[in-house]
Amino acid sequence: MEQHSKRLFATAISVFIIGFVGRIVLHDYPNFETVMVASFLSALVLPRNWTFVITISMIVSSDIYLGYFGGSKIILFTYSGFLFVSLLTSKFKNNIKGGLKPGTVYKFGGAGILVTLMYDIWTNFGVFLLTYNYTLDNLILVYVLGLPFMLYHLISSLVTFTLIGFPFYALFSQSMNNKLNIEDEVINYEQN
Repeated sequence: MEQHSKRLFATAISVFIIGFVGRIVLHDYPNFETVMVASFLSALVLPRNWTFVITISMIVSSDIYLGYFGGSKIILFTYSGFLFVSLLTSKFKNNIKGGLKPGTVYKFGGAGILVTLMYDIWTNFGVFLLTYNYTLDNLILVYVLGLPFMLYHLISSLVTFTLIGFPFYALFSQSMNNKLNIEDEVINYEQN
């Protein structure tokens, strides 16, 4: 159990560092989301209960560091959006996982585009609810105004999911191929 706990903890810390440090370092590049790719990765390589803790920890700690925490009501939508990324990835991780082959890279890129679209639709809806009068015209306006940000976010997600997400995932693929997947070990350990 001790070896397993160390590996689980090291993996969780690694995912946290990708999200937290990436967000701090890339702060000048809005919508270049290492938190999103780290939330995605945590759902692939960590047990589900750890995934949500790591995701919230990355967002809250980086918001505190950057001075954003508690500054806006939109936090409800951004935080829940990242949790949704983790939840969705947890639900479909068996469809995303794969070996070290081009098909898996494509899955990562496609997943990045999908979760980014869902995240942006959700957070733009939050902007509408929090700052606009509730009319159909205003709802359409919010989404039209959000298109340039969404396009940049989609491109950056394609980059981060394939150039950051896949290599990090590849670090764990050897242990997964050897039936040493961390989540499977937790289940097996708890059954013994």
